[in-house]
Amino acid sequence: MNQKPQWTVEIVVNAALKRVWEICEDITLIPRYHPEVDKVDLIAGQAKRSLGAQYRCNILDGRRAGSCVEEVIACEPERMLATRMVSDTWGIDRMLGDFWVESTISQLSETSTIVRFKAFYEPVGLKNRVLNALFLRRALRKRSMAVLMGIKGIVEGESDGARQTPDGNKLAL
Repeated sequence: MNQKPQWTVEIVVNAALKRVWEICEDITLIPRYHPEVDKVDLIAGQAKRSLGAQYRCNILDGRRAGSCVEEVIACEPERMLATRMVSDTWGIDRMLGDFWVESTISQLSETSTIVRFKAFYEPVGLKNRVLNALFLRRALRKRSMAVLMGIKGIVEGESDGARQTPDGNKLAL
C-alpha cells in the first residue's frame, strides 16, 4: 500500500470529527451521499464499516446501471478507512487493477473536519494507461468530489446531500 495516489480530493465539513465519522462509517447512508448509488446490499449484514466488511453498491437505472462490491481493508476508528473494489459489472476491475481508496478524517477545529480521499490503482495495459492519463483519472476524481459534497451536505444538515447542489439544483457529473 505504499504506492503514489492516482488522485486526491478533500473538503472541509463544518461539523465535529465524531459526527463526520458517524456518517462515513455507516454503509446504509451511501445512497444518500453518493450521487449515483441507489441501493446498498449489506453482505453478511454489517451496517458499519469495519475490517473485512463487504457491501454491494447498486446503480439501478441509466447508462451506468450495474453494481460493485467493496470491502473494508483497513479501519482506524475516527481517523481512516480503506476500501477496495472486489468486483464490478462495468469492467473497471479489469481496467484498473488493485483499486482501493483511503478515506481519512482529521480535525481542523472543534467545529470543522477535513475529509480526504486518496485513490490507488494501476491501469491494466497500454490502452488503459492512456485512457487514465487522458480522462479516467479526472472523471473518477470528479465523481469522488461529488461524493464528498454529498457527505458534507448530510453532515451539515441538507436533506439529500448527493442529489443537489447547495442552491437546490441537481448535481451533474
